[in-house]
Amino acid sequence: MITVDELPFKFVEGMGFKYFMSLCCPRSNIPSRRTMTRDCFGFYGEMKDKLKKFFQSCEGSVCLTTDAWTSNKQDSFMCLTAHFIDQDWKLRKKIINFSELKGHKGVDIAEGIVDCLDGWGIKKVFSITVDNASSNDTAVAKLKEVFNARGISICDNAFLHMRCVAHILNLVVSDGLGDISLSVKGIREAVRFIRNSPERLKRFHEFAAVQKIEGKRGLCLDVPTRWNSTFLMLQAAERFEKVFMMYKMYDEQFRKDLESKKDRHGIIGVPEKTDWDNARRMMGFLGRFYYFTLKISGSHYTTSNLFLQEVHSLYHLINKWVEEVEKDYDLSVMAKKMKLKYEKYWGDVDKMNKLLYIATVMDPRYKLGFLKYGLKRVYPEDGKGGRMAEDVRKATFELFAHYEQVWKSKQHKGASTATLTPIVEECGNDVIDVLAEYKRHREQIDGAVNKYELERYLREADEPMEMNFDVLGWWKVNCSRFPALSMMAKDVLAVPISTVASESAFSVGGRILDDFRSSLTPRIVEALICSSYWIRGDCRPSLDEEDA
Repeated sequence: MITVDELPFKFVEGMGFKYFMSLCCPRSNIPSRRTMTRDCFGFYGEMKDKLKKFFQSCEGSVCLTTDAWTSNKQDSFMCLTAHFIDQDWKLRKKIINFSELKGHKGVDIAEGIVDCLDGWGIKKVFSITVDNASSNDTAVAKLKEVFNARGISICDNAFLHMRCVAHILNLVVSDGLGDISLSVKGIREAVRFIRNSPERLKRFHEFAAVQKIEGKRGLCLDVPTRWNSTFLMLQAAERFEKVFMMYKMYDEQFRKDLESKKDRHGIIGVPEKTDWDNARRMMGFLGRFYYFTLKISGSHYTTSNLFLQEVHSLYHLINKWVEEVEKDYDLSVMAKKMKLKYEKYWGDVDKMNKLLYIATVMDPRYKLGFLKYGLKRVYPEDGKGGRMAEDVRKATFELFAHYEQVWKSKQHKGASTATLTPIVEECGNDVIDVLAEYKRHREQIDGAVNKYELERYLREADEPMEMNFDVLGWWKVNCSRFPALSMMAKDVLAVPISTVASESAFSVGGRILDDFRSSLTPRIVEALICSSYWIRGDCRPSLDEEDA
């Protein structure tokens, strides 16, 4: 209870809790805060040992994400999360580190990650998803050196560095909203005027009742530096258009206040019908970005295979608004700025992690056909899309070659030569020669089948385009048909393309530790945060058979 509900240790010494326990169980022995601290830390140690044994026995790779936290004392913490697909083809996520950073340099971050991996016994890292801070670039470069020196890199770490898609999308939209239209500013000022006084808000609700507008959601004011809050403000205010018009008729101060506000484009004024129409177009435009950000920030389903279809549909939307300059000049200007930022990060496949596209190939609904179609639509000029698709195809086969070797070595390792010993003693060399020849023959057959495994998968008919298609369920059923390819799919589909959960996806800053946790030592903070995440919902580390 203390861990999951994030309660202070002194909670057990509170008068209310003691009275509650005296009624529930009068003979109960309530522990002190010191005992509670030791018990919580011991609880964390037990769960960590269980999880550590799981990672050490795991044959696959893990994907990492980093997240920045700050205490109210301005101390910086790094949260490291491991993402993987287990043997039952379920996507898992476990926080494995929450420690105070020695410094903000990339070398310090890399050292913290390496120490964490060594402590957990994790040897195989497939990717690490980070935001665009320069220190993260340095950290990933240092990690590549370490992995190469230890001989544990995958394809020379070509796919290790994954940039957070949610962070890039945040930059794209924020760049476009740098100079927002007068219509949106007018609605913002109207909402601010109503919310500034309880009396005005009461009268506003009375007018809403007259207009028979019901709903629990009221007006909300945006934060200009958070574009998603602007979308939510417009979404909430749009329902009350008639109420605002009615309010203007009954409150002269409302009109005077808004007409006194100006910016470099002119007087803001009370929103009129054209302003509301403009706001609805803006809301529809931002809504696509808003729901896409939520979608790619999920942690209980695969997200890497969503990139191509979602982000390229946004690109077509941006191009559409760029061309409609006569219909809505402000939105067209905004879309042009977004397009420039989009092409900076996603305009060249050579500058991107190709895993974003390889994951599409690993989705049996899409494969190479949808990849080629999507890239040619987005980059039709001079055959650029076709060349990009060919580069991704080559990268897919290169990555598969790695897993082909892993699968072969696994097969050789599993084959025991102990059974040949009695045969050597009882039979002649002729029999041994025949067995050895047959073994080489089987290896050639298995190698030929395995060599064309990826091609066989690509030649098979695509699965139906169902919205609720269970991609992991499909691989679970077909992993016996594609043993090496399924190992590759398990790692590729586990890659998170966002570093943060959906509720934090729109924040450019880090998360903040509360006053209670900020007052604790870093070791206790790590124990409480990790164990609380482990025992919540699907993150509960029930990894042994009796808990499964």
